Amino acid sequence: MNSENKKTILVIEDDLPYKIAISSMLSSSNYKILEAENGLEGLQHIEQVHPDLILCDVNMPVMNGMEFLGELKKKPDFSSIPIVFLTGNVDMGDLRKAMKEGADDYLTKPFTAEDLLSAIETRLSKNNSQHQYYESKYDDVKKFIAQSLPHEYRTPLNGILGFSQLMRDENSLSKDEIKEYSKMIYQAGIRLLHLLENMNIYAQLKLWVQDNEVIHELRQGPGAGVLNAIQSALKNNERNKELPGSIVISGQDVVANITQIHLAKIIEELLDNAVKFSKPDTKVYVSCIENGKKIEIVVRDQGRGMSEEQIGKIAAFRQYERGSYEQQGAGLGLAICKALAEIFDGTLSIQSEVGIGTTVSVFLPSVKEKKVYQTNMTLSMYR
Repeated sequence: MNSENKKTILVIEDDLPYKIAISSMLSSSNYKILEAENGLEGLQHIEQVHPDLILCDVNMPVMNGMEFLGELKKKPDFSSIPIVFLTGNVDMGDLRKAMKEGADDYLTKPFTAEDLLSAIETRLSKNNSQHQYYESKYDDVKKFIAQSLPHEYRTPLNGILGFSQLMRDENSLSKDEIKEYSKMIYQAGIRLLHLLENMNIYAQLKLWVQDNEVIHELRQGPGAGVLNAIQSALKNNERNKELPGSIVISGQDVVANITQIHLAKIIEELLDNAVKFSKPDTKVYVSCIENGKKIEIVVRDQGRGMSEEQIGKIAAFRQYERGSYEQQGAGLGLAICKALAEIFDGTLSIQSEVGIGTTVSVFLPSVKEKKVYQTNMTLSMYR
């Protein structure tokens, strides 16, 4: 194997015989080896050379394996490096904690050369597959950015420039015309702001999903009342958008294990999509129920619907059938909702039928220890 193609493995081990044995086994298997005696020294190596995988003892002086893992996950450039723990004293509680914090695997001492090489090859192969997957998705996103964003920016900007030019150049405009043009400029500005905000949110989420510490901290919050989040989303829509038809809400005021602002964002985007693609004079239905340890939030429209193929290909920046259906937005809404749900240990599912409508269900953990008011309510909002 060419030395330039060798995978680099950082071995953090304070037991000299073990370190020598491990390095010897890996060197004979065409791996490039870096050695460190503790976690602090390991961090210094990482800053200089980005290893492909880390083998790390749990019990070490100066900085042990768990402390090293915590520091590693704080570094965005290195937090995705696969790490395999080496331990002689098996404490399942510590191992579970390590896996929860982001460790990829562990080996119990003593282990054989076959065990070691198998664990390394498995993790490197999995990491390589993940990189290829995300690279393909990134290429897909870049393609749709190039195709969609110029149009998405140009449409509201044309509205802003066109109507403002009319107001500047036409001296005989009536008060009603000025008011109408001002409204059009404002609405175009809101569309553009929404697109920019969603671009920023999506970029932030791409970083969060790689940071276990951030995810853990977010999940420790007090939870959010679904009714309050729905009302917050409705107020935002009422202030910024024109919603045709009506939105009908039913269900229970339950508490989900998610922050209020992020739950409101999920609901706002789902409502925005549902209304955007609804048929004229139809309603959008929002419901929330508690089912065991899960909260289910459902948004259902009576719009044009999607095929199974379209559902399977949902991605950020993508809209379908733009030639037939001209809509504002870069297709980020569902991608943001899905990412937020998963960050808070939830899921998002879509059921749709072409010509009939779409139902989006978000499942989030409930906060059982919180006081929950089981007040049935039915609200209707007309624009």
